[in-house]
Amino acid sequence: MNNFTSTDIENYYDQTEVHYRMFWKLDKVAGLHYGVWDESTNSISDAILNTNKLLINLGEIKKEHKVLDAGCGIGGSSIYLAKNIGCNVHGITLSKKQSETAKALAQKNKLDQITKFSQTNYLKTGFDDNAFDIVWALESFSSCTDDDLFFKEMNRILKPGGKVLISDIFKTHSYDISKNKPMKAMLNGWAISDALTIEELPEIAAKYNFEISTINDCTKKIKKSVNLLYYASILGFLGTKIYNFFKKASYFSRIHYTTGLGQKKAYDNGDWGYYMIVCESKK
Repeated sequence: MNNFTSTDIENYYDQTEVHYRMFWKLDKVAGLHYGVWDESTNSISDAILNTNKLLINLGEIKKEHKVLDAGCGIGGSSIYLAKNIGCNVHGITLSKKQSETAKALAQKNKLDQITKFSQTNYLKTGFDDNAFDIVWALESFSSCTDDDLFFKEMNRILKPGGKVLISDIFKTHSYDISKNKPMKAMLNGWAISDALTIEELPEIAAKYNFEISTINDCTKKIKKSVNLLYYASILGFLGTKIYNFFKKASYFSRIHYTTGLGQKKAYDNGDWGYYMIVCESKK
C-alpha cells in the first residue's frame, strides 16, 4: 500500500486541476467533490452546490460563526458560505496554487473582506486555541495522513461546543485495500493511502472529546456523480493515451482516469459509501 505524504497530495491537486476544469464544471462551481443529488438537482453543478447547502443545514451554520474550511481546494465552499451565510471563513489547502486561485475568486466575488486563504496543513495549523466555531471538511478528511492528529488539532482550535462537519467517503466494512484492486485504484489515484470504515470514526473522535451526533448516509444520492465520473474517466483514458504519445504527462495526471474506473466498480461492489457527519466538541 502506498503511504502518501502532504507533498504527494499537493502534487495530485496541482497536476489534475486541468481535468476538473474539463470534466467537473470547476470554473462554474469551484468544487472538486461528489455532488449529492435530490429533487432539487438537475446537473452536476446543482449537485455540488446542493452538497454545500445540505452540510450548512446539518451544521446549523450562522452568520456569527467563524469557519475553518479545512482542505478548501480553490475556495468554492468558502465563497459559498461567505456569500450565502455571511460568515467569516478561512480556507486552508496544502497547495499554494489552489490558495492563490481561491484568493482571486474571492476578490472577483467581492468577498475578500470576510474570506481568507492560505497554504496550511490542517494537521498543524498554527491558529490560536479556540479560534473557530466550525470546521468544514468537505472531502478533505479522506486525504488525512494521520486521523488522530486531525482530531487533536481540531479539538485545540475549536471553541467548546464547536463542530467538525465531514462530508466524505468511508469504507462500508473493514478490508485490506491492497487486496481490493478497484478500491486501491480509486484511493491511490487520489493520493489517498486508505480510508476509515464508518464504524471506526466515532472511536477515534471520542479520544479527542468529540461525539458523533449525526451520520447521514448519502451513498445512493451520489450514484449519478459516480456514473458521471466513470464516463469522464473513459474519455480521460483516451485523452491520456493521446497526450502521452506526444508528451509525457505528470504521474497523477497520467493515472487519474483509473480513479474513475475504480470508484465505479468499488461502489457497485458496496465497498465504500458517502456520509455527512457532525462531530461535536465536548471539551
